[in-house]
Amino acid sequence: YFDDFADTFGLRDRITFGTEVLSVVPEPSEHGPVGVAGWMVTTSDGRTRRYRHVLVANGHHSVPRLPQFPGEFNGEILHAHDYLEPGIFAGRRGLVVGVGNSGMDIACDAVTSAREVFLSTRHGVHVIPKYAFGRPVDQLSGPLMAHVPFRVERLVYEALIRASVGRPQDRGLPEPDHRLLGAHPSVSADLLDRVGHGDIVMKPDVTGLEGAAVRFADGSVEAIDVIVAATGYRVDLPFLDPSLIDPSGNRLELYQRVVPVDLAGLYLIGFIQTVGSGIPLYEYQAEWVADVLVGRAELPSEDEMRRWIVRDAQDNARRYVRSDRHTMQVDYWKYIAAMKRARSGSGGLPGVGLLRRVWPL
Repeated sequence: YFDDFADTFGLRDRITFGTEVLSVVPEPSEHGPVGVAGWMVTTSDGRTRRYRHVLVANGHHSVPRLPQFPGEFNGEILHAHDYLEPGIFAGRRGLVVGVGNSGMDIACDAVTSAREVFLSTRHGVHVIPKYAFGRPVDQLSGPLMAHVPFRVERLVYEALIRASVGRPQDRGLPEPDHRLLGAHPSVSADLLDRVGHGDIVMKPDVTGLEGAAVRFADGSVEAIDVIVAATGYRVDLPFLDPSLIDPSGNRLELYQRVVPVDLAGLYLIGFIQTVGSGIPLYEYQAEWVADVLVGRAELPSEDEMRRWIVRDAQDNARRYVRSDRHTMQVDYWKYIAAMKRARSGSGGLPGVGLLRRVWPL
């Protein structure tokens, strides 16, 4: 699809392949907006070019976050980022750490050939099936959800999930410490059955490595041969000085999750996470930025953008479990509505935080 897209719109000739961006440095200006006249971009081919606008789209699923467990492990340990196929578990005792989508999928892969499979989690999660009532679960939602208050939306989804698969604790998983949609849910077609049949054994958090064994928070110790850490990623912007944007903790202060207020001409595309495909949302972001660049849309004042960022962060903190994973979480249809409002020039109006109720214009 992406190859066809690039060829259809003549993008391939505009891409410089095999070339790393080493630095993106603002060019100060006393008269330019927010004190930035342009951006000096240095690449690994030894060239430095000046650009008025820079769109950063290097993604947030490229730098693995590896857990630091006390002790030593004699077996094989790798991150889910480096997992290729279930053959690494053949005839071995496998432990998967983390119950996100990747962790659940890898654990279900492992049962086809592993001697034993354990799945470790620090807390319970809600598991959404890939299909419900004969349809892909994402098709149970639609654009009208952008206009539904969050509390009503959650009640609807809780009823649907309860009716289709029941509660996680009734299927052998730990009881979640939050309600549905209070954290990024995990989508799996097989996990509940695999746990229910005993193919996957649930374990609490890892507290230590003991050579050929792993100790867990409940005091149990299991012999383990291979560990796959499905423990997420961290945002990495090595070409930007941290004094400009500090991505530590995956916390980015961006208007509409795209615009750093004090850095005119810089835009971040794709630094969001949702239930469903992120790619359509990235396209909405890119179209909005394109409108801004050619003058079809305008950014609100700096003060308005800062107020939006504060409101959005407050709404996010009230709704989601506190963790680095949820700093970029957005609602799919509400974010599309926010992008449409931004393109129409109304994105700075009061009450447009991503998690607030969205009213049609």
